[in-house]
Amino acid sequence: MVNFTVDYNDVFGKAVEEAGSYNVKIADSSTAKTTKKGQEMAVLDYEVLDGKYAGAVIRYDNMLWNDNTQETLKLSIKRFNTLMRAINATDGAQINYTMDVFVKKLVGKTLNITVDWEQSDYNGKWNLSVKTQQPLKEKSEPNGVFRPTNNSGASATKASSNPFGNSNQSKQEATNPFEQTTLENTDPFAKSKDINIPDEDLPF
Repeated sequence: MVNFTVDYNDVFGKAVEEAGSYNVKIADSSTAKTTKKGQEMAVLDYEVLDGKYAGAVIRYDNMLWNDNTQETLKLSIKRFNTLMRAINATDGAQINYTMDVFVKKLVGKTLNITVDWEQSDYNGKWNLSVKTQQPLKEKSEPNGVFRPTNNSGASATKASSNPFGNSNQSKQEATNPFEQTTLENTDPFAKSKDINIPDEDLPF
């Protein structure tokens, strides 16, 4: 016997339709990738915890670990430290894991992210892009800025909510330590192999 109440809020494919600030948890669909250049990357998906978009997922926040030069390594460390502070990881803890293990241990951690619309250089579509990561706030706060139409040619933003400047989606080497490298909804990279490390050996 089928027995349930129709609820439009309890469906697959629910999407966040506005930019803004959202309390989220890191979803189990998050993965580790390796780029064609051999660089490791965390691809994080976030599930909204509260408000009218609760249960919706913001996908493909790509965090590249670039240790090619001292400058790019410093930026990568700042980028990942920002995430560690946002999830309330232990200050001073040593992180020394494969990207695959790192991402697996992030699943379920909670934080707040600020997102804005960016247009893809790849396919011209507008997608939400993570601008900042910070500790949980009292509540999620959509800002009323909806996805622009592809033929509008107009910016989606009222004003930047990122005090560190706008990200450039086409670049994989961020000049902003809080900026996230964002690729489009493609999966051109191979998955890393699973490695098991006991939870008691991890700082978060």
